[in-house]
Amino acid sequence: MMYLLLVINSLALSYTHYDQAPAFLTLVFPGILTVICVVRSIHWIRARNQLDDTDAAIRLLQRIRVVAVAVSVLFTAWWLALYSYGDDLHRGHVAYFAAVTAIGCVFCLLQFPAAALSVVIVALGSNVIFFAFNGTPVYFAIALNLATVFAVIIYFIRNYYTTFSGLLSSQLVLEEKHRQTLELSQQNEKLAHCDALTGLANRRDYFNCLNNMIVAAEKLAGKMAENIAVDAYKSTRFAVFLIDLDGFKPVNDVHGHLVGDEILIHAGKRICDVLGEEGYVARLGGDEFGVILRNYDSETTLETLSARICERLNAPFESKGGPVQLSGTVGIATFPAAARTANGLFERADFALYHAKRNDRGTAVLFAARHETIIRQESRIEQGLRQADLERELSLVFQPVYDLQSGEIYSVEALARWNSPELGLIAPDIFFPMAEKTGRVNGLTRVLFNRVLQDVATWPAHIGISFNLSARDLAVSEMVNWLITRIGQSHIEPRRITFEVTETAILRDFDAAREHIDLLRQCGARVALDDFGIGFSSLRYIHELEIDCLKIDRSFINPIVTNPRSQSIVKTVFDMCENFGIDCVVEGVETAEQCDVLRYFGARYAQGYLFARPAADFSFDPLADIGSQPVLFSR
Repeated sequence: MMYLLLVINSLALSYTHYDQAPAFLTLVFPGILTVICVVRSIHWIRARNQLDDTDAAIRLLQRIRVVAVAVSVLFTAWWLALYSYGDDLHRGHVAYFAAVTAIGCVFCLLQFPAAALSVVIVALGSNVIFFAFNGTPVYFAIALNLATVFAVIIYFIRNYYTTFSGLLSSQLVLEEKHRQTLELSQQNEKLAHCDALTGLANRRDYFNCLNNMIVAAEKLAGKMAENIAVDAYKSTRFAVFLIDLDGFKPVNDVHGHLVGDEILIHAGKRICDVLGEEGYVARLGGDEFGVILRNYDSETTLETLSARICERLNAPFESKGGPVQLSGTVGIATFPAAARTANGLFERADFALYHAKRNDRGTAVLFAARHETIIRQESRIEQGLRQADLERELSLVFQPVYDLQSGEIYSVEALARWNSPELGLIAPDIFFPMAEKTGRVNGLTRVLFNRVLQDVATWPAHIGISFNLSARDLAVSEMVNWLITRIGQSHIEPRRITFEVTETAILRDFDAAREHIDLLRQCGARVALDDFGIGFSSLRYIHELEIDCLKIDRSFINPIVTNPRSQSIVKTVFDMCENFGIDCVVEGVETAEQCDVLRYFGARYAQGYLFARPAADFSFDPLADIGSQPVLFSR
């Protein structure tokens, strides 16, 4: 628009002076100026395509500043040369041309104040100076008017540019905030689906992926079933893995959370390395990982991959605290064989994992039809337990613990039994986990402990009683306080009561367990650590917990007659208990040979089928024969 203004105004001025001035000033020079304007216009139109490039735009603006000065000088020199030709009317046209053209160009350049000010200074400045010293009052007045316009234009240029610059700055700020909002939204979206520690997918994304794969498989199977008379699901099957790190919590407690986090990161990488591109890996929480394996060939493939995962997780983890040894247990369920819903697949993989951890940690179990039978049976037990009349259906049996030196009963262990009218007799190792799962375990404990107190009240005063506490009993302050209150109400000497707790129960919440064990001992009761030796951090409990008795697990006793390692371990535990001043009870003694070996190594207290099986009634009479002293044997 600026160059169009210049061309039209210059042609008009040339026309009025055509017969007054030389042809050079009315034809040649205006022609040159017109060509310059046309060339610059064409160049500008082409340059507009380069404005997306910041560097190119800056170079273009720098050229505009130079060209603005040059064009202003050329046009100013031209009208000054024309001023001396013609009469007053022609000179008035020159003055009008100079002022109006300069002002028009300035407004065309408002968004580039450097070029606009250059035009004001060269064009209008020249007008003011020329007319101020022209010697004619009229032109002096014109010079004064132009000077006023000059000042106003400069003010408006600065004001307009300030406003324009502020608008651009605000736009930049808004764009930056919008960019930050988008980044924050993307980060939130990533966090919503990503585990912050390992960088793997999280539980939410895992189930989203699982649901999406099931929907896609259902659609594909439906399309295929329309065309072929085979099981369409065969080409859409996939497998769900649940992986748990065995022994992670004790390591986390002993070495600290930083080492624990480091191990989780390395464990996730190891799983990803084994599975490769076909495996989708997520951290579901804590030390549990989830995997979705697409397009596997056969169950042999699943077994091979899971075995490799276990092998990699069994290898020591290098950490800042030194090498850490863990193991990994895997549960697997396949679509559609195990289930056709996300929850169904997850539950069956979880059951397979639980089955593996219960029977053989560090291995993998593939969910099969027999597991479905177990699930249904456990579901029946769970429902039966929810509806059970605990007061009527629960009972106690007792198994004595004998002093091997005197043959007398040292204490008696109370063992729970549940006889369901519908399900029959259920073993405690089955119904107690179900009771914890259904939230009824505290109710079981209350009923059984009341029975124990009633029975003990009729026994000889020197006979103690051992009572097992579940993990949930030990973790709940209300339950521990109730036990203490009932002991006080029973008028039974608290030292006669020993509460047996397992390492698993302590692991649930170590700090709470330590606090509640202290409370039980402060009231006068004793505390025994049951199943000692099969956990992950047994020595830590001896060091940090105030306990009165250790019960060595039967797994060390079964091979003790012929296994030197078992003999060494048991002898070491005996020595440790003696050094700490605590009692030691050996569980699972079934043969006279075992009893002889144990007595040889210094065992004082023992229980097992050799002496008495659990029964509702038992005799307080001493044993008639507790074995003979064994001869020395090679260790």
